[in-house]
Amino acid sequence: MPGVSERLAEEAARFATQLRALDLQKPPGIAETIDWVEALTALGQQELDVENVQATLGSVLKYHEDLLALRDEELAGLVATARGR
Repeated sequence: MPGVSERLAEEAARFATQLRALDLQKPPGIAETIDWVEALTALGQQELDVENVQATLGSVLKYHEDLLALRDEELAGLVATARGR
């Protein structure tokens, strides 16, 4: 996507792949992932961190139950893995 840092694109793709492996009502597809990356970019993000993921997770997960299912600790782990840590 034009205007998106390579790092953010890679991290977001890894994060979305991890979300797809979870038991969610509606795992994110490509369209949701693109919407999410656009939201992160609009906020000036160049990489993922727990705070910006929490603030924008509604762009990638469409069901409230899926948002609630991700505990803070699990979310932090997903972000760390997406960042390669």
